[in-house]
Amino acid sequence: MQVPDFDVAILGGGCAGLSLAVRLAQSDLSVRIIEPRQEYTNDRAWSFWRTRADPFEDCVRKEWSSWTIAGPLGLTARSSSQMRYQTVEAGTFYHRACEMIAKGSNMTLSLGVSAQSVAHSSAGWQVHTNKGTFTAATVVDTRPPRRIPTYGQFFLGREIKTEIPIFDPDVVQLMHFRSGYSAGVDFVYVLPFAVDQALVEVTSFAPHNPGHQIFTRWLDAEIAALNPGQTEVLRTEAGALPMQAGFADLTHDNIIHMGLGGGAARPSTGYAFTRIQTQADHVAAALIAGEFPDSKLDGRVTHFMDRVFLQVLAAAPARGPAMFQSLFRNAPANRLERFLSGSTHPLDRLSVMASLPPLPFLHAAAFPK
Repeated sequence: MQVPDFDVAILGGGCAGLSLAVRLAQSDLSVRIIEPRQEYTNDRAWSFWRTRADPFEDCVRKEWSSWTIAGPLGLTARSSSQMRYQTVEAGTFYHRACEMIAKGSNMTLSLGVSAQSVAHSSAGWQVHTNKGTFTAATVVDTRPPRRIPTYGQFFLGREIKTEIPIFDPDVVQLMHFRSGYSAGVDFVYVLPFAVDQALVEVTSFAPHNPGHQIFTRWLDAEIAALNPGQTEVLRTEAGALPMQAGFADLTHDNIIHMGLGGGAARPSTGYAFTRIQTQADHVAAALIAGEFPDSKLDGRVTHFMDRVFLQVLAAAPARGPAMFQSLFRNAPANRLERFLSGSTHPLDRLSVMASLPPLPFLHAAAFPK
């Protein structure tokens, strides 16, 4: 067998690709990461409840212990002495990841390079790119999925600095529900960094994207309603996340899939960062041990719960705000947040199930679509 140029090729240098590369940088494996972007910019942020350690803890910009939900049941406020809702900015994450990768003795990060095709070769795999061909024993594909989900989370946000101090910097407005913008569930999300600075984001859980024009008009109205005075837009972010049970690019021909294409986003919530870190831990440990990794994160019970929840949400989106609010009103402290972060502990699952109205979910469980 021909000796490959690299032990591992990572296709895509986004959150998943860099998270894996950081862990492999501490090994003896030779790794090449290829990423189409010419440079990294502060183009997004990831927010999550901290449940475990990861290599990017020093990249946390801010953390909160309180969050609110506003909907048909009024305002629901939750706080935790154990769980912290944190945000990691992409710019800081990329910088930290590149630093750690540069310290590895067998690491190559190639920006401005796109994978065009991958084929078997005598060296394992032959990766054809827009800037030449190389070989690798193992290929990990972290690129965005090619499939189109039947349901998704769509959002547009702006981080703004305001003339008037209008934000409570200690409380995240997690889901403040609105209506009429999509065929699904619409809400506003406010992540406050200071009394005069916050990320204001409009979000839809829906079968299709409402579109940039609708989102822009909606976001303009939400910011204006805050009466902020003069505002400065510091950055803008937009995106789409799959919310579909079992959504992932199928692993075939021994190509390993990670990130959104590997099922890293929790189907019922869209939370991905913590799950990407868990996935990166598992895949890196297996590769370093010389084993083929299993990148799947969810078992049959989790798939079933996500499918039932999303079926109810899609069938009756008008119930969505009350359903989410019931979860945050009724679930015991910390258990819901752990579940949303990926916990599969039976008590966390049972607490979530007990916090929801049973009839719609029993019907969805009995009559799957």
